[in-house]
Amino acid sequence: MRRSVLGIMGAALIAVLLLSCLKSGFYFTSDLYTAWMLYGLLPFFGGVTALLRRLAVSENEKRIAPAAVSAAERLLILSPFILMTVYALHWLLGPLSVHGTVNQLLRWGFYGLFAVSAVRIARSEGGEKVLASAWHAAGALLCGSALLAVCGILPLPHAVVFTSNAGISASGARLAGLVEYPNTFGLLMAAFLLERLFALAALLRREPGAGEIRLLRAALPLLPYAAALLLSESRGAWLTAGVAAAAGLALQRRRSFAPLLLAAAPFAGAALLYRQLAAAALAVQPAPGLLALAGAWAGSLLAGLGLCRLARSGAASRRRLAWAAGGLFAAAGMAAVFLTAQERIVRNFGTATARGAIYRDAWGLFMQAPWFGQGGETWRLSYRAVQSNPYVGSQVHSGYLDMLLNTGVLGTSVLLLLLGAIGLLLVRRRELLPVYGVFVLHGAVDLDFSFGLVWLLIFLLAAWGLSCKAEEIQAGAKLGEDQGHAVLARPIAAAGRLARRADPIASGYRHRAYGTAVLLLLWLGVTGAGMWLAFRGEMAHRLHRQALAAAAPAKSAALLRSSLQWNPADAGTAIELARRLPPREAEAVLKRSLSYSPGHPGLLFALADNAVQRGDAYAAVSWAEAGFRRDKYNAAEQTKSLEGLFKLARRKWMSGSAAEARRVLDAGLELYGDYARRAADPDQVRVRNDREFRLTREAEQWGRELASLERSLHAPE
Repeated sequence: MRRSVLGIMGAALIAVLLLSCLKSGFYFTSDLYTAWMLYGLLPFFGGVTALLRRLAVSENEKRIAPAAVSAAERLLILSPFILMTVYALHWLLGPLSVHGTVNQLLRWGFYGLFAVSAVRIARSEGGEKVLASAWHAAGALLCGSALLAVCGILPLPHAVVFTSNAGISASGARLAGLVEYPNTFGLLMAAFLLERLFALAALLRREPGAGEIRLLRAALPLLPYAAALLLSESRGAWLTAGVAAAAGLALQRRRSFAPLLLAAAPFAGAALLYRQLAAAALAVQPAPGLLALAGAWAGSLLAGLGLCRLARSGAASRRRLAWAAGGLFAAAGMAAVFLTAQERIVRNFGTATARGAIYRDAWGLFMQAPWFGQGGETWRLSYRAVQSNPYVGSQVHSGYLDMLLNTGVLGTSVLLLLLGAIGLLLVRRRELLPVYGVFVLHGAVDLDFSFGLVWLLIFLLAAWGLSCKAEEIQAGAKLGEDQGHAVLARPIAAAGRLARRADPIASGYRHRAYGTAVLLLLWLGVTGAGMWLAFRGEMAHRLHRQALAAAAPAKSAALLRSSLQWNPADAGTAIELARRLPPREAEAVLKRSLSYSPGHPGLLFALADNAVQRGDAYAAVSWAEAGFRRDKYNAAEQTKSLEGLFKLARRKWMSGSAAEARRVLDAGLELYGDYARRAADPDQVRVRNDREFRLTREAEQWGRELASLERSLHAPE
């Protein structure tokens, strides 16, 4: 029975990992809702079963000592739920965005479920094989689908990102794979590549005489992973992969560079393949693309095995020849990469400059609430109010800084403790430390931590490292049982005898049983609440999509109302609904939504437009001013607001409300002046102007109209 349950748990873990690959890496929380509901059922009913068994077992069974759990393992399991609790507190206290906070709460709850499942599998017999299978299945799916998309075999619309900006891509095209973001795709390929590279090192260390077939099987994914990494053109992923590889070699107990020799030829083949595909902007014909991939793959593997055979020969001259040839392969590969991406490697650092501006602005935002943060998705809601340049950056491009903004020093400390605990768990399995290092390093300079897939792989790595310790314990316990003198069996048996003789100790076991029951009830509450929130989010998301597809306005409005009932905190749904309602009803909808997302710029501009429609001069001015403050570089919305203010002022003047007209005119002219000054300031757009912020012709026209109407109001009669 236990084995079948563990089998189901392992299958569910692999399934959810593969689903995350297919769903853009769980970047969008809406893709997580269904996974939460289905995956949460297993731990929920597991908790119910455990609680019932806890209540039904006899006192003797309650006295069985639990398995030893290290502090690092406790941190691994508890940290996601602690972060979930932090977001729950934000939700109760009133965050900047209820919707964003609930999304983060659901994310960390889901990561916690996955971590618990992975640890449980790691502690079971054969768990290491399940975790390894999950890792390799995810890598094969991500890499294989991306390369087949490049070769024109598998239609993936967003697998390749095209751009004419040389600062973003040297070839005009970058491989993004199923995650649809080249930098994170590059990080994932670097992680899978390093795992294979250092797995070779571990294999050669354990079995110096390992056969060629076994080496070939272990080295088989090297070229695909290296090619996919290069095609992503992620300089950050290239750099962090190099740093992590160097650190991994330095951490080896007995330094061995044999894996580098075996990987030199696949790297050269991947570099030549990258050069060829980049020249075609990743748009090759299916047959030539597959032939090039197959030829480079087979040739590099044979060359690598040939080098390995030479290096293993007894003659020193042959070993020197092998290392010289390996060096030539590596040099040729690096030269091919450098010549292909030279412009991107040595020039065009506009993205780095933009990130510097983002980090400075984010740090200023962090200082507004340094200890506890401002709740989930703080940057997404606030960046348009604090940005010093009109860059496009709804993500802060640093997982640690994003956590600082959301949860402050408190939550970030929990995150750092979690990452430290994972590092400790991987010390026993040093070949996985470089893989982990890539995640930790690259997450500091990009938005990898916003992808649920990245966190699932990190927790999978931690459990994989734990499985090494678990197997050692299981092997030791079996050996002790077979020999009749198990080291751990004696103190447990002695404790059992003492428990039967001494009531105080038995009482301690009863307290422990009650504590376990309380924890199980808490577990049921967490999983049940998570599934309910995910269900509400999924229902709201489905109704929203149906509303946008509905042809009849009345049906669309009805569907949007239903969507808001399931998730009243979704500002996008509220704005869509307000466009389909009379002004008075729309105002109530927008104000209600604003209570869930104070300062949301879209809601503020919508309320300003709504006030213009209703003829409320003071509300129109107030909401427009708030919108300008919360979205400084939105030329389209600011132009639209100026038009609305002018038309409202003219309407008020013609109806005889001169005071209200003057109030609107004064505010409109002041807002126009601020807008014009920002657009004319070269420092405002010097770093980046991704939002194409400028003084539009229409805005100039409305500025002139406002000034003309203002002169008419003050002209002597």
